Amino acid sequence: MRQKIDYGIDLGTTNSAIARMENGESVIIKSDDNQMDTTPSIVSFNKKQTVFVGLSAKNALEREAVSFHKNRKKAEPNGYQEFKRTMGTDHHYNSSNMQRSYTSEELSAEVLKKLKGYFRDEDINSAVITVPAMFRQSQLDATQRAAELAGFSYCELLQEPIAASIAYGIKANSTTGYWLVFDFGGGTFDAALMHVEEGIMKVVDTEGDNHLGGKNLDNAIVDQLLIPELEKQCELNDTLENESTKKLLQDALKKYAEEAKITLSSKEKWGYFLEDLGEDDEGEEIQADLDISLEQYEKVVSPIFQRAIDIVKNVLVRNNLSGSDLESLILVGGPTFQQTLRRMLKEQVTDKVDTSIDPMTAVAKGAALFASTKDIPRELQKRDSSKAQLSLKYPETTVETQENLGIRIDREQSTANLPATFTLEIIRGDNGWSSGKVLVEGDVEIIELMLNEGKTNQFNIKLSGPDGSNIPCEPNSITIIQGMKIANATLPYHVGIEVYDTVDNKQGVYPLSGLEKNKTLPAKGKGSFKTMKDIRPGLKEDQILIPIYELSRGNDGSRAILNTFFGKFAITGQDISAFLPAGSDVEVTLNIDASRRGKLSVYLPALDESFDVVIETTIEKDIKKEELQKEIVVAKSTAQRLANEGSSEAEKQLVQLDEAEQVLNERGHERSSKEEVKAKLQDSLIELDKQEAEGEWPKVKQELQEALNDLIMQNKRYGNAQTNRIVEESEEHVRQVIAARDIQSAKKLTDQLSSMAFELQGQDISFWVGAVYYLDECFEDIKWTNRSEAYRGVQNLKQLLNMNPNKDRLEQAVWEVVQLMSPESKAAMQNVNSDLLRR
Repeated sequence: MRQKIDYGIDLGTTNSAIARMENGESVIIKSDDNQMDTTPSIVSFNKKQTVFVGLSAKNALEREAVSFHKNRKKAEPNGYQEFKRTMGTDHHYNSSNMQRSYTSEELSAEVLKKLKGYFRDEDINSAVITVPAMFRQSQLDATQRAAELAGFSYCELLQEPIAASIAYGIKANSTTGYWLVFDFGGGTFDAALMHVEEGIMKVVDTEGDNHLGGKNLDNAIVDQLLIPELEKQCELNDTLENESTKKLLQDALKKYAEEAKITLSSKEKWGYFLEDLGEDDEGEEIQADLDISLEQYEKVVSPIFQRAIDIVKNVLVRNNLSGSDLESLILVGGPTFQQTLRRMLKEQVTDKVDTSIDPMTAVAKGAALFASTKDIPRELQKRDSSKAQLSLKYPETTVETQENLGIRIDREQSTANLPATFTLEIIRGDNGWSSGKVLVEGDVEIIELMLNEGKTNQFNIKLSGPDGSNIPCEPNSITIIQGMKIANATLPYHVGIEVYDTVDNKQGVYPLSGLEKNKTLPAKGKGSFKTMKDIRPGLKEDQILIPIYELSRGNDGSRAILNTFFGKFAITGQDISAFLPAGSDVEVTLNIDASRRGKLSVYLPALDESFDVVIETTIEKDIKKEELQKEIVVAKSTAQRLANEGSSEAEKQLVQLDEAEQVLNERGHERSSKEEVKAKLQDSLIELDKQEAEGEWPKVKQELQEALNDLIMQNKRYGNAQTNRIVEESEEHVRQVIAARDIQSAKKLTDQLSSMAFELQGQDISFWVGAVYYLDECFEDIKWTNRSEAYRGVQNLKQLLNMNPNKDRLEQAVWEVVQLMSPESKAAMQNVNSDLLRR
C-alpha cells in the first residue's frame, strides 16, 4: 500500500492529464478512449442522463453547437468546456437533459473522476493537483472542493510552473542560474522566475494573468477572422446584432478556430470549405471558403502573445535581469507550440528557448514527482497490519549522492508475530547497488544509500527473520530524487487586512508583515492593531471586523474594492467575556500553508482570550454586463482627463480599457469574459489611482505649506521655547519632503503639523467656544449613545459660556459631551468603518 501520494494531476482549462510514479519514474497514463496523453476538459450529458467526459464529450459539444446554430434558437446546452475560468465564482451551467445546473467545481470533479477511472489496479484517494500560480484564494478553494466531489480524501495543490520546473529539473540537474517557466495554457498564463544553484531550486518571482490563454486565441480567430469572412460571403447582419444568435454562431465556429490555430502553429496557411451550418438571414445555405494566412493570423494573435511577453519582461526588469541572464526559457502549455510565439520570444526575450520537455505533459509529470515526496496522512493510509510496519526517515529529494535511511520496526502497528531480530537488505531498483544483509537489533537501523546522479532512485526493502524466511513489510520501497531540491511554492500576492491607518489618515488594505509577495510557503503574517470602539459583552451588534484581502500589485493602503477578497472574521460582544474598551490591543496572526489555505488567530491581551478560525471559502459574485460598461465609461473618462494632462501611462490605460470594452461587446454573454474584463478594469483603476496621486502633487504641496503656516501662526500665539524648536525642525522637514516630491510623506507630515497646530490652538478658549456652537447646531445630525444626557450636556455648556469659564474648565466640559457621541458617529466624521481595527 502506498504511503506517498504518487499521483499528479494537471487539471487544465482545455486538456487535463494524470501521471503516476511507477518503479521510480513519472509515467503519463493515456486516456481510455483515444489513448492520448491528455484528456479534453469537457463534460456533456445526453438525454439518457449519461455523463461523458473527454473526447466523446468534445464531439458531442461540437455537434450540439452546430445543431443550435442551425435551429437559430437559444437552447439549454448539455456540453461544457473551459469551466476552469469560472472556478471560484457563483456561475452555474444549466443542463436541460439533467434538469439541473452545475457549478464549475462539479464539472471539474467529473474530469477528475474520468482521470481516476483510467486506473483499474488501484483505488486512488490522494493526489497532487496543479493550479495556476496566480490563482486567487476563491479559485483554490473551488479546486479543493472539486477534489472532494471527485472522491479524493486528501489533496495537495501545487503551482503549475513549479511542477513544470520539477519535470525539467530531472533533465537539467547540472544547470545553475536563472530559469523562466513560460506557462501559456488553455485559459491562464504564468511566468515563474526560478533560480537553481547546485540543484537547489528556488522560486524568485511570479506573475501572470488568470484570463490569458488559448481561449483568447480561439476567440480572436472567430471574432476577427472567421466571422468577418463569413459576413462577406453570407448575409448575417441580423444574426450578429442579436446577442443570442451571435453566441450560437461563435460557438459553432470554435472548432474551426482550433483547427486553424493548430495548422498555423507550423504552416503558412489554413483553408476550409465551410458548409452544413444552417441558413443565413436570407434563408440561403451558409457556405463559405475560409482561408487564413499566417500573416492574417499573426495580426490578431500577436497582441495576445505580447501581453504574456510583457509580463515576462516586467518580471525580469523588477529583478534586475535581462533575457541574456537566463539559462533557459522553458515552454509549457499547448499554445507554446505556436511558431509565432516562439519567434516573438526569441526576438524579445532570449534565444535560449528550451523545448526539451513536452509542453502538454510536463505539469502532470512534475506533479507526480512532487507527489512521490509527500506522505498520505497516516489516518488515510490503508495499511496491512499483518505485515511488519516500518517507520522511515530519509530525504525525498537531494543533491548528494549518499544519503542515510533511518528504519524503525513499529511493533505497535503490527499484528504479525515478529522475531526479536531481523536481517535487512536495501537494493537499488537498477540492481546496481545493495546494502548487503544487515542485522537489525533493537528494531532500529541506519543504512547509507548510494544514489545514481540526476535520476529518480527507487530502493526496495527486504526484511527477513533469523532463519532467512521472508517477512512482508510496509512500506517495501522508497523513492529519492537525486540532483535537485524541489522549490517550495510562494505567495503570488501580498496578503493583508483592511484597517484604518492613523498615520496615513485613511482606511485601506495593508499587507501583514511576513505575507508579502514571493514569500516562501508555508508563511506566517503578524500585526498588532487597536480597536476603534468599545465592545460590550453579550451584544452582537458590537464587533471587531477583520477583512482579509489579496493585494493587487501590493498597493499599501489601497481601497478594498481594488483588491481581491480572501475572507473575513468577526468577533462580537457575544464572543467575549468582559468589556473591551476602544484602543485595546489586538494581535493578528495569519498562517498560510503550502496549498495556500489560511488559518487566522486573534489574541486580545486585555482579556487574555484567543480566537482561531480556518478562513471560510469565498465565492465570487456575478457582475452584470451593464455595470461593467458603466465602470469602463467612468474609468475611460478619468484616463482621458489624465492623458490630456500629459500622462503617458493614462494613454496606455485608455488602450487597455478599449480592449476590455471590445471583449465585453463581443463576449459579454460569457461569465469568464466578464471576469476577464473585471480584472482588466481593476488593473486600470489601480494605475489610474497612481496617476491621480502623482497629479495631485501641487494640491498636496499647497496643503502642506498651509499646515506649516497655520502651525507657525498658532505657535506665535501660544508657543514656548520647546514648541519653537519643534516648529523649526518641522520647517526643515517640510523643505526635504517638498524637494523629494514625496506625496505620501507630504500627506503624513500635513496631518502631523495639523495635529500640532490643533494642540496649540486648543490652548485658546475661543476654540472650545466654537466647539460648543458646533455641538448645539449639529445636535440633530449626531448619533448619541444617550440622547437625553447629551441634550442636557449641551444645554449646560451653553449656560457655562454665560459664566465666563476658564479654558480648562470649558475644555473638560466639552470632552464630557463628545464622549456621548456614538462610535459610528465619530467614525462617520472621518468616513471610517469603526468596526475595523486601526494601526
